[in-house]
Amino acid sequence: MQIGSEVAIHALGDGGGVGDLVGTGKIIHPQVVQVLPPLDAELSRVAGQAGEFVIVTPEGNHQVSRIRPGLVSYPEAAAVLAREAPEVELVATETIVAFEIEELVVEDLRPLWSDPWWCSILCLSSCTHC
Repeated sequence: MQIGSEVAIHALGDGGGVGDLVGTGKIIHPQVVQVLPPLDAELSRVAGQAGEFVIVTPEGNHQVSRIRPGLVSYPEAAAVLAREAPEVELVATETIVAFEIEELVVEDLRPLWSDPWWCSILCLSSCTHC
């Protein structure tokens, strides 16, 4: 997997396994998946619990630890990413919704992933400014 890869989003199934497919996402950070339409819009209207979702990749299953709404609009987030991390492209959506995962989905430990400008787009558990 790499930044920009698409992943499947499933509901958590009975007994903690993988349940039904509920949407797709795109890896935008080693521990963050942007939720793609139409699931992003649904989560913007109806609050979901992080523990209800599992990210499925060829390398394994990853339980969602936090659901993070975007702190800025898509155009603002895209402008920050174009300047700071041009290899990361968001999917244009009305509202940005992301799933944070505790373990790394992508083995990319460049320093930019902990830079404070991420905290202007999404408030991640590693952010100290939000």
